[in-house]
Amino acid sequence: MRDSCSSQMDSRSSQPGEQDVTEAGAAQELRWVELGSEEALGAGTEGPSAQQARGRLLQAVWWGHLGLATKLLRQGASVEERDHTGRTPLHLAVLRGHVPLVHLLLRRGAAVAAADRAGRTPLHEAAWHGHSRVAELLLRRGAPAAARSGAGLTPLHWAAALGRTLLAGRLLDASGPGPAAADARGWTAAHWAAAGGRLPVLELLAAEGAGLDGALTVAAAAGRTAALRLLLARGARVDARDGVGTAALGVAASLGRRQDMEVLLDHGADPSLKDRHSRSALHRAAAGGHLPAVQLLAAWGAEVDARDSLGLTPLHHAARGGHAEVASHLLDRGAQVNAAGWLHKTPLHLAMEHGHSPTAELLLSRGASPTLRTRWGEVVQDLLSEEACPRHCPPYAERSGRGAEPQSPRAGQKSSGSHGLQCAPVPLLCTEAACLPEGRTAERFPEEKGGSDLSSTNGPGTAPQPPGIVSPAAAASSTHCFSRDRVVATDLTDT
Repeated sequence: MRDSCSSQMDSRSSQPGEQDVTEAGAAQELRWVELGSEEALGAGTEGPSAQQARGRLLQAVWWGHLGLATKLLRQGASVEERDHTGRTPLHLAVLRGHVPLVHLLLRRGAAVAAADRAGRTPLHEAAWHGHSRVAELLLRRGAPAAARSGAGLTPLHWAAALGRTLLAGRLLDASGPGPAAADARGWTAAHWAAAGGRLPVLELLAAEGAGLDGALTVAAAAGRTAALRLLLARGARVDARDGVGTAALGVAASLGRRQDMEVLLDHGADPSLKDRHSRSALHRAAAGGHLPAVQLLAAWGAEVDARDSLGLTPLHHAARGGHAEVASHLLDRGAQVNAAGWLHKTPLHLAMEHGHSPTAELLLSRGASPTLRTRWGEVVQDLLSEEACPRHCPPYAERSGRGAEPQSPRAGQKSSGSHGLQCAPVPLLCTEAACLPEGRTAERFPEEKGGSDLSSTNGPGTAPQPPGIVSPAAAASSTHCFSRDRVVATDLTDT
């Protein structure tokens, strides 16, 4: 008796398809099983066309004509006939669920272990389409439960992926590799069941002693919260790592799945655990711009200044991706705004390098220095892209060799510094860094409340200048630019 999924599939199946299962079929097979949908199932059920089929027996079997098939066999038709995908009449009878035809073909000596061009046997077809009765018949006739398709999938993998619990139990009872068998990508039946959220199959596999650790990261990647809970309840190690050293918490964090992260943390997941690139879950959440995930990890004590293998902190990753809200939260939690990582790059370097002006403005407003140099001696203005600094901005003009195109300040907006131009996307950077000459650096000091206009030579709130520091008045009359924060410059050669 075919299940409802198979019946619906049959009603959609049409005469002959065009799909050719070749070596690329292995990858397609993995994709179909991963989808686990009726639409995906239907994609693999094309019948033989009059042009593609090599005989009438395949047509008769496809359409379920028992009488015609019997007549053709008496007339000498071969049960080993193949269609364009390498399927035999037995393959077609099984995938269509025509039980009387399966009996007929087996009596006539059809090979139960015959594989098509993708390596799939009739038992694979039975598992794929959930024909438990047919699978029982094939197993009694010696069908190999350990047979592997081109993608390394056994019938058990297919049954687990598609939630065929009864059939999976029968396959586990049969002589075969058992639940530990892995496919070409290293996935076991438990991995496939977790990916599809097939809880009854997971329960069955757990009872059979299947390893569940790897399935935990797969469930996290697929967002299967119920599967996560079940696997943890059945003994899966919460901090078990996958092939690249990532634990389930890191996987969930990279996808921003806060609910799954809460489940894992409640079961003892370590928020400081790192993958083989020394990235923590917080690195991954920050890189993806997942603010709720970042907030959760920070609340659980994740180290905000943890370094990965390139010396980058979560703030670096947030800045590189232009995730201003995440960067702001990390700074609120104490992240170092001027932390230097790979090639001595700070978060500000990365934000500007990738044209993320709002994030750069945030970092500048929180104390980021625009004059720190990378390993190659570059300051932030050297990393400006045309997207970050358009043609009306002096840094662009200097780098491109063109003259800057004047742009009038917007209403209510003051022109900045000696050049009198406005770098709209990054006003702070343009006014505070762009005009500093070679060999000088700058520091920003917020004016005291009630301080005077910075263009004034003296006035309330003007701090005395230590030796070697150019006063605001002197700087304003030279090549230095200022914003609402006072910027003072020193000669690097003096230190």
